[in-house]
Amino acid sequence: MNNLVRHRRRGAIQLGAFLDTPLSTERELLGPMILEKSIGLIAGPRGGGKSWCAMIFAYAIAAGKPVNPWGVGSCAPVAYLDGEMRATGIKERFGLLHAKNTNEQSQILAKENIHIISRDYVGDPIGSIDTLEGQQQIDELIPDNVRLIIIDNLSAWTSGGREDSGSWAVIKNWLIKKRLFGIAVLLIHHTGKNGQQRGSSVHEDLLDYSILLSPLQSDAKRQDTRFGIEHTKLRDHLPELRQKYECSIWTEDESLDFEVTPAGFNPSQHEIAMLRMHEDGLSMDEIGLELGISKSTVSRTLKKLRERTLVVDS
Repeated sequence: MNNLVRHRRRGAIQLGAFLDTPLSTERELLGPMILEKSIGLIAGPRGGGKSWCAMIFAYAIAAGKPVNPWGVGSCAPVAYLDGEMRATGIKERFGLLHAKNTNEQSQILAKENIHIISRDYVGDPIGSIDTLEGQQQIDELIPDNVRLIIIDNLSAWTSGGREDSGSWAVIKNWLIKKRLFGIAVLLIHHTGKNGQQRGSSVHEDLLDYSILLSPLQSDAKRQDTRFGIEHTKLRDHLPELRQKYECSIWTEDESLDFEVTPAGFNPSQHEIAMLRMHEDGLSMDEIGLELGISKSTVSRTLKKLRERTLVVDS
């Protein structure tokens, strides 16, 4: 799959020499969490927003878009492997995401950088990542320039949905090979009845980060998909991701909208109205006149809302 040639260094190195050895900085694909060579996992219940979250990450990375609180995408090529959905469903979801993007150059990047490998579209089972033959089949489909591979989902891309430690040992070697070639991998996985990821706990050992999604009650007016976000493992020091977040995803005017807020953040209807007027282009004077408050009050409130409301730019 990848034509990079890597040169093996000597196995052992003394600490003094190691500290003096210049190592290349790992490229950020989406902020400091999703890096080249990183291995991550998103786990959640069925229908709980896992695929939406993974597609948002994929689009942001490919198109150079911001996704707070994680960061800004690097315009890197992404391979999205779907083994479960109908091709029409994948097309519809990415179409809604693409319709949200109003930047022409970013739209071009998204079209060029996202590579979709769909079992339904290919019309073939393709292979499984827990067998050597399947890994070879899958590798042949992934373009050489891809920097992130998203596996949606782990059960669908293993033979018989196996999640035992023996199956994972084969997958683990494949993941390590990807890391050695500077390629990041993001796995999507189901949670069990206990709310934790299904299968063997050894899944966590190799991970640089792990994100657990939990379902939240939807907003009747928006008819949204809502879920809590918790980073259950962060190998790197990323204190800004230690707190819990809540995500809301909904469709409006044939495009996708979503927002991520710190858990427990509940703005009043008055504040929401103020934020929407500001997003619609009204000045602070105009908002103040509309709501019967001073310009300084509008300014202070908007500053507070911007600090706490993390909305993706279009």
